[in-house]
Amino acid sequence: MFKLTCFAPIPPEQLGTALRGLRFATKKEGFEWYLDGHIFRIEPFKNQPRESMKGYRVFFNGEIDGGIYLFDSSLGWLEPMVTGVEYELSHQKMKTEDWIKDLMKRPSYKMIDSRGLFQKGRIGVVVVNDKITFQIRASKGKKLKLIECLKEIELLQSELRPVEFDLFSYLDEGVAV
Repeated sequence: MFKLTCFAPIPPEQLGTALRGLRFATKKEGFEWYLDGHIFRIEPFKNQPRESMKGYRVFFNGEIDGGIYLFDSSLGWLEPMVTGVEYELSHQKMKTEDWIKDLMKRPSYKMIDSRGLFQKGRIGVVVVNDKITFQIRASKGKKLKLIECLKEIELLQSELRPVEFDLFSYLDEGVAV
């Protein structure tokens, strides 16, 4: 699931009113849009500043194109400042030690700490609790280009996701004559 950190110039109460027209449901922790197993959730920070920009975490699963569309539809009109993009990757056959060994074999990943901290370009890679978290953070006062960050993380996760190949799955498929 992707997790975005952003700031927008609107309080959560006003955002909730604006999102009703897009079929967002108001939940205890924020605003949620759900369809066919895909979730797009906006959660306001618990402690908001009284003035200036208000903080939000945005979570979504599914394809990045759908996430970008929903982000633009729900928050794009506010010109939000995106300061962090994360993605959590897990696989039932991979444990923390397996992920670390795999990353150590790859020369493009720079080890920061042997307990599971790596770097590849500007993306931080953290291995903890049998999962990998990819993180891109903006430097102070800067904002990230959302589409660029999502595509970078998607490329890394496709590179690291174990390929499952079932030799017998081809028996189910017919051959066209």
